[in-house]
Amino acid sequence: MKNFVVALDGPAGSGKSSISKLVAKRLGFTHIDTGAMYRAVTLEALRRKINIEEESEYQFLKETSIKYVNNTIYLNGEDVSEEIRSSSVTHAVSTCCKFGLVRELMVEYQRESAKYGKVLMDGRDIGTVVLPNADLKIFLTATPEERAKRRCAEIIEKGIPATYEVILEEIKERDYKDSHREIAPLRQAEDAIPIDTTHLTMDEVANKIIDLIDERLGSMEDFKMEDLNLPKKLRVKDQVTGTVVEVKDKVIYLDIHNFTEGTMYLDYYTKDKSVESFKDIVKVGDLIECEVTKVTEDNIYLSRLNQLSKIAFQRIVEANANQETIEVVVTKVIPNKGYAVSFAENTLFMPLSQAPADVKVKDKLEVRIIEVNEARKNAVVSRRVIEREEYASEKAAELDSISVGDVLTGTVVKVEKFGLFIRFKYNQGLLRINQLAHTFTNDITAVAKEGDTMEVKVISKENGKLLLSRKALLDTPYEAYAKTVTIGQSVKGKVVNKLPFGLLIELAPNVKGLLHQSEYSHNPNDNYNAFVIIGDEVECAILSLDPAKEKISLSRKALMDNPWTRVEAKVGDEVEIKVTEVLENGLKVEALGVDGFVPASEALTDSQNGTVKDYFHTDDVTVAEIIDIKPAEWRLRLSIRRVASKEERKSFEKYLEEEDASLTLGDVLKDALK
Repeated sequence: MKNFVVALDGPAGSGKSSISKLVAKRLGFTHIDTGAMYRAVTLEALRRKINIEEESEYQFLKETSIKYVNNTIYLNGEDVSEEIRSSSVTHAVSTCCKFGLVRELMVEYQRESAKYGKVLMDGRDIGTVVLPNADLKIFLTATPEERAKRRCAEIIEKGIPATYEVILEEIKERDYKDSHREIAPLRQAEDAIPIDTTHLTMDEVANKIIDLIDERLGSMEDFKMEDLNLPKKLRVKDQVTGTVVEVKDKVIYLDIHNFTEGTMYLDYYTKDKSVESFKDIVKVGDLIECEVTKVTEDNIYLSRLNQLSKIAFQRIVEANANQETIEVVVTKVIPNKGYAVSFAENTLFMPLSQAPADVKVKDKLEVRIIEVNEARKNAVVSRRVIEREEYASEKAAELDSISVGDVLTGTVVKVEKFGLFIRFKYNQGLLRINQLAHTFTNDITAVAKEGDTMEVKVISKENGKLLLSRKALLDTPYEAYAKTVTIGQSVKGKVVNKLPFGLLIELAPNVKGLLHQSEYSHNPNDNYNAFVIIGDEVECAILSLDPAKEKISLSRKALMDNPWTRVEAKVGDEVEIKVTEVLENGLKVEALGVDGFVPASEALTDSQNGTVKDYFHTDDVTVAEIIDIKPAEWRLRLSIRRVASKEERKSFEKYLEEEDASLTLGDVLKDALK
């Protein structure tokens, strides 16, 4: 037999906690108040303002410290023994205790606590769930009214206002919740001994329990006090682990599971003279490995100094296993080899190949352990490993932050015939020669050299490789040209191509515009192919300009006068004409300010023999009749013969007026026709 455990259960207000403390004190038992632990859980839940009805929100318990030491409950190092007895905690504790996650964590701690010596543990499911094999099980009970009266008196004694009726309702509600919860409901264990405390004083109840314990111990034939799993007698240099239960400036007290707490002074905790108070470095609930330096009848004195080196080296071993980073101080330069560095009482080695540039004695460095010899208690560390990892991390982060379309500024780090390598802070990209500018160059060195700063645009990002473009940030030749001209402006260019539907005019390097055949002249009959050759300079007006589509429309006729807009004439009108050219098939003439044509058949009268060249010369002026006029087609056809015929008719008609009116025209001309 290794220990003796008493499980004491009962409903809220039955006096479990107070009586357990009294019995434990009288018998020298360790008292564990599980209800206080659950109340501490409830207090933390209320402080965090979680939804206490939702089990998933109790994950905070995995990082919460709850310690029950010497009848004091510590929540994350804070003594909350009074606060956990508030009405808000009392009202909510049953809700918090009903969840499996909460009870699983608490039960694990409670069972572990019951492994040592004589233990008296009270709660609501100790005999049924937590310690089903307890040596003695007791179930305390009392009427709700009596329990309410006790709780009310207890609260008022602490100076807190309380109402009996309200507390009675809370106890009844708590009883219902505790006995009806799905997980570990409140019930009396089959082998538990019930004690009704309604009409008993605390001392009377305590005496009953003590009698039961004595009786049970007496019935255990093989029980011997020396068989209990009591703490061993400590000697100087024994190694112990203690839980901090009280912190003062120069001293701390630790629970080391012995006849008294251990005492440790600040000078026995650290050699660092800059530390002036325990309150800056230690808190209640911390676990500390230490060594016994002195044992008296009343005290056990502890020291951590001899543990520092051992703990530190163990920390080195663990850091190496977990690939963690530690901070060291450079203490010595070892010529041509490296540096000695210090880590908490341990001297480690950092080779030159693993050291950063310009490192000096007293420098503090974050390093990674790369080799450990536990037998010799030494290790090799590296700063370069961390720098490489940091560089890789920063490089990956920078690459993740870059997107296609981003505009970045980088430095030319390498020049090749096919392009430039541009480096940013951690990554680099390729700028191919065809992405340098909109105009192609065969000599890339004429555009950039190593060390140049260049603004570029990311055009591709695949498999961690960046493709860049400089020309994407430059105006295209069309965009640059568009900034120098306006719609309607007169420009000159060279004919570079003759197309079936117009002329291609180069206006600037790599900038071409189209002079459509319909915009060559107002005269639709003009044949530009006959008058224009490649290389000719042509003056035009800009009709439209679309730099994005690289399209420019030009017009030559927009710069020319259209005389036909002033022509107002119709077929049959007689106009003065001037011969500008005599052809075999007729006469080119100028009339009404425009060009016209007199066919040979309309140039001579019936009485004129020969050709038009026999009767007409350049600059001759005469009168002709319009026989066809179409302004839209610049078409004007005239007849000199018709005007001459009209004149001849007039002459005959005048002659006839002077002769006999009965004389016919045939009579007049008969002699001439013989």
